[in-house]
Amino acid sequence: MSQYDIYDIFDMATSFMRPSAENHVTPVIVHEGVIPIVFVPGVMGSNLVNTQSDDTWRLDSQLSASPWLIKGAQARKRILNPTQTVVDSEGDVSQDIARRYIDHRSGDTIPTDELLRERGWGEVANMSYGDFLVWLENQLNIEANSAFSTLESNLTRHYIGTRGLSEEQAQARAKRNAQTLGRFNFPVHACGYNWLQSNSDSAAELAQRVDEIIAGYRQARMTCRQAILITHSMGGLVARYYSEVSGGNANLLGIVHGVMPTTGAAVFYRRMKSGTESQAFSPSSWATSQVLGASSREMTAVLAQAPGPLQLVPTPEYGNGWLRIEKPGESALTLPTANDPYTDIYLERDHWWGMMDETLAMPELGLGAANRQRELDESWNSYLNIVLDTVRPFHMSMAGQFHPYTYLFYSDSDAHPSYGTVTWHGREASYGSDTLMSARMMDQYGERRMITERDSRGRPRFYQYTISDADEPGDGTVPVRSGSRGCPRHGRAWPSPPSTSQPITRRSHAGSRWPRFSRLPSNGNENSQDVTDDHAIASAAHGRAITAGHGLWRTGTGSPRDERPGTPDRRGLYRHASAGLHWPLSGRYAVATKAELQQPDRQ
Repeated sequence: MSQYDIYDIFDMATSFMRPSAENHVTPVIVHEGVIPIVFVPGVMGSNLVNTQSDDTWRLDSQLSASPWLIKGAQARKRILNPTQTVVDSEGDVSQDIARRYIDHRSGDTIPTDELLRERGWGEVANMSYGDFLVWLENQLNIEANSAFSTLESNLTRHYIGTRGLSEEQAQARAKRNAQTLGRFNFPVHACGYNWLQSNSDSAAELAQRVDEIIAGYRQARMTCRQAILITHSMGGLVARYYSEVSGGNANLLGIVHGVMPTTGAAVFYRRMKSGTESQAFSPSSWATSQVLGASSREMTAVLAQAPGPLQLVPTPEYGNGWLRIEKPGESALTLPTANDPYTDIYLERDHWWGMMDETLAMPELGLGAANRQRELDESWNSYLNIVLDTVRPFHMSMAGQFHPYTYLFYSDSDAHPSYGTVTWHGREASYGSDTLMSARMMDQYGERRMITERDSRGRPRFYQYTISDADEPGDGTVPVRSGSRGCPRHGRAWPSPPSTSQPITRRSHAGSRWPRFSRLPSNGNENSQDVTDDHAIASAAHGRAITAGHGLWRTGTGSPRDERPGTPDRRGLYRHASAGLHWPLSGRYAVATKAELQQPDRQ
């Protein structure tokens, strides 16, 4: 617990008024408007500590991640146990925020490290998110007049280049957005969570954190009524559950989702069956694979007991036929059918291509162990209960649920392919005397399987199956079919926001009304206005911009330009915490507001 009040940090002005019927002067405190920004990281992006052994999952740097290069399946299962792990808040935090804050209660400047730890920055992977959090804090809380001028200039170019506005219109909108940053404070917080537990449990922790943050600023006499969430990957599922299932949306002005696997990600199956993929001739990619789990042994030992990651599997909304088993001369087996991946894939126990191998979920169980089959059956039943009682209900409760003002952005990059479909390509092996030896020597836990099948006469035949490479545009993990789910037309960028000069309503396919972006109540205070008149949080400086209201999240240098399908700009890169890969933030991608979301046809 900090000795400083991290909420009582913004200035308050005193105004004086003399009512016409009175002769005395009355002082009136003008409270600062505060809109907290709360960042929710992706899977594996929160630091964890095992309460029994004190072992940690902490991604401060390559050095802190290096012990996981050599950890085997049994150690991983023991350390990353959902029932024995909690969030570790002692991770490194970046120190480069420009603004210095004073605790007005004591009059002391709050040390940056202490301030950011109290805001939760030590809970998330510094290697993946540290620089981004610093950038976000600096861009949303600028003070110098010169910085505001740069902001207006960059936003003007953005609106001309990507929105097609005239120079006069662009300047007017840029000025309004810049003024918003002057009227409000946007302190950036982070909320780590135990990504091994169910995302519904993590949503409850997020709810508590948001309540604490809002209450803290209110207690410091700030005007603070709602927060904005910015999420990455699986953090989007946590935020959506909190907002729409747990009823937290009244506390939120809106949610910005980055590469959220809205309907799941087929790469989860690939990693359960074959380990984390790596790029040839790339030492960093190889190291990432080793840290996350390079084979099905390391991955299954952890994931089979972890509800949170299991909730990343493709949902029924993802569609049918995303798993294919092919061999020459026969029709391909395509699964799932009838939109039931739970029965067809996740709980398939009798065929080799079923997602979970219970022998790998029990790495501590030797081949000669007493009661081996009973132990394996118990392991399978535990996994089955997670899928039926935690994973499937979570998917059902989330289907089609978005905050009234949701902003999506995702990657549609051919340079960073993702698994949309997973295919096992089979070929018949020779009957040579070395066949069985090859089967014994082959790694049955990676990208290949040697399978014995029987032909129509009952004779054994040997087939080698090889898993496919990623096949669809994406960010290296989330395919565009999932990341874009809810966008009205794939590939459309920068949807125009509705005018705020008149109230709007939208109807979903169920006929429900979608309200306007929430307002801060007026109370006669200039600060209590719409976040902006076009529902955007906008910031740009030194060639960078974030415009939550228009779905743009750009890092990099140079002025923004029109992002047309087929003309990708790969300058801006962001590190994907769950995969260690990069995905482009500028380039060929699309965004949409909730007011324009539609339910696309099921694939």
